[in-house]
Amino acid sequence: MSPIISMSRLSLLLSVVVLLAAGCGTPSDQSAFDADTNKHIADWIPVKHAPLAQADTASCKECHGEDLRGGISGVSCSSCHLNGISSLTGCTSCHGKPPTGTVAPNRRAAHAVHNALPQVANVCDTCHSGAGTGTQNHVNSVIDVMILSAYNAKSGAAVRNADGTCSSVSCHGGQTAPAWVAGTIDANTQCTSCHAFGSTEYNSYFSGQHDVHVNTFRFSCTRCHDTTKLAASHFVSLNTTTMEGPASATLDSSLKYAGGSCTPLCHGPLRW
Repeated sequence: MSPIISMSRLSLLLSVVVLLAAGCGTPSDQSAFDADTNKHIADWIPVKHAPLAQADTASCKECHGEDLRGGISGVSCSSCHLNGISSLTGCTSCHGKPPTGTVAPNRRAAHAVHNALPQVANVCDTCHSGAGTGTQNHVNSVIDVMILSAYNAKSGAAVRNADGTCSSVSCHGGQTAPAWVAGTIDANTQCTSCHAFGSTEYNSYFSGQHDVHVNTFRFSCTRCHDTTKLAASHFVSLNTTTMEGPASATLDSSLKYAGGSCTPLCHGPLRW
């Protein structure tokens, strides 16, 4: 064998020595390292990183330093764990719960509004099904949106569109929702953004005299329904087709409704 060692082999040998001297683990440690590259194995981030870090965070310090700010690896854990090392084993190390910032992966957008809803509060899987920690769709630089089938509209499966809107979501009555980042809906005044007269969706309104009041007289929904009363139950059954409660319980106090008859200020008692 030639006594001359090639530069490539010398470089590899030196890197191994440095790793061993620093207590970084041996290249043959296949639970974390690739023996050929002296780097973490190919699926380290999406699959192996979280469970091993949770089991023994101290092992991270061997390469990333006691303060996890780089060490001999030169890679600070905070480059990924944007919200601090103290929460490095949970979703909130990168994402607020709900996200509260202005850039990914902690972009607020419409998260806060949806987080106020009983069924989806802090349940990321509602819209990011199959993209949680340990899956191939996690930390893949793509916003993977897969909405649970419980929220499919009657007209089809819920989907996220390329322009940031969502379609066929039962919560929105199957109508296209506003863009996630910049769109808004005022639930107190924009009822028709989700409710449409006479459609086949679960939340269509067509009973009684809705046709004459809405389509002939052009009354707004809030002419008869008090959104303050509605708020108590409006969003409690979003993951089912169940009506949130009797519509009569949401009527404005100026309306007298009993036995199927309505007595508003504008006319005498008439059958609804």
